[in-house]
Amino acid sequence: MANNFRYDVFLSHSVKDRELRQRKVDGVEIFTIKKERHASYWMDQAFPVLLVIRNSEGEIRWMEVRDWLRRESDNGKKPVRQIVFEGERFDVMSVRCWRDRVLGQGS
Repeated sequence: MANNFRYDVFLSHSVKDRELRQRKVDGVEIFTIKKERHASYWMDQAFPVLLVIRNSEGEIRWMEVRDWLRRESDNGKKPVRQIVFEGERFDVMSVRCWRDRVLGQGS
């Protein structure tokens, strides 16, 4: 049986917490974008792009990055090489809350 979905998402995942580094000045976590074309590709998507990172302890966090990149790059006018990763825990409740925000529904 085929399902038609009204909304899509794009997913980029990293299973290595070493791709996140902590900035010494303020302790903020930084995800480095290895290739500029990745940032451009993510910004150009019609649907949300989720960056998902799993650390060595098995904790999984996620963050929507398409809109963040668009904002930080002034809609692609200036290059962005890193993302300030403010990922939230990836669990049932965070998925439901994110779904409700995106679809504009209350729970």
